[in-house]
Amino acid sequence: MHPRNNLSVIIITLNEERNLPNLLNDLIAQSYQQFEVIVVDSMSTDSTVSVAESYKDRLSLSTVVMSSRGVSLGRNTGAANANCERLLFLDADVRLKPDFLERSLNYLEKKQLLISGGRIGSCGNDGWEIRAGMALFDWGMMVMQYVFPTSTGACIFSSRIVHEKIGGFDLSIQLCEDCDYVSRASKSFRYRMLPYHFGFNSRRLKQDGLIKTGFTYLRANTRRLFIGELRNNEIEYKFGHYKEKQ
Repeated sequence: MHPRNNLSVIIITLNEERNLPNLLNDLIAQSYQQFEVIVVDSMSTDSTVSVAESYKDRLSLSTVVMSSRGVSLGRNTGAANANCERLLFLDADVRLKPDFLERSLNYLEKKQLLISGGRIGSCGNDGWEIRAGMALFDWGMMVMQYVFPTSTGACIFSSRIVHEKIGGFDLSIQLCEDCDYVSRASKSFRYRMLPYHFGFNSRRLKQDGLIKTGFTYLRANTRRLFIGELRNNEIEYKFGHYKEKQ
């Protein structure tokens, strides 16, 4: 039995009025319910914040509206406002099966892990090319977890002790800040991927192109491995640049 509110779920948002309700409804449906939700918004110009606040009667939810935008800033802000030891960083467009939190927390407790990444899975409406690309990326993270840990920030389990030890997400990194986070954490804490998948929204793959996106991350991680982190915007990537299909 987990202590009440043992988990702070941190969701970063930027114009996510269409996707956020799906994730919040997934959280309502979780078999494990002892968690709080912190929605950290990066100055959305749509109704994201009001949508989030409409769920306050169904979730232990709070909102934080930042005065500037940034993925790492949003995650760090969420962690600073968290009340629980265990942290879960999620993107607003992911989907979770009803038993995802329960199974994940049980696994983390069993394996005594303080830092872990979720495995990428399709949300169900993707063609075979997208599913194959996701599977390849997922396989790559599984293989590299033992020698050069990488992860997608769309789903990272962490904890207060890890977050504070490594100083949170590096604000100077615009691309692969999530990989840098787990890489630095793995130097002091054992890192392993979860054996469970979350639903990854493929909109950025479809907009930017599967091959182009794959090449971008291959290039970025190769540079990280041999040269170091991308702290000077060597490979440009914009937060929230993808558009919804109308």
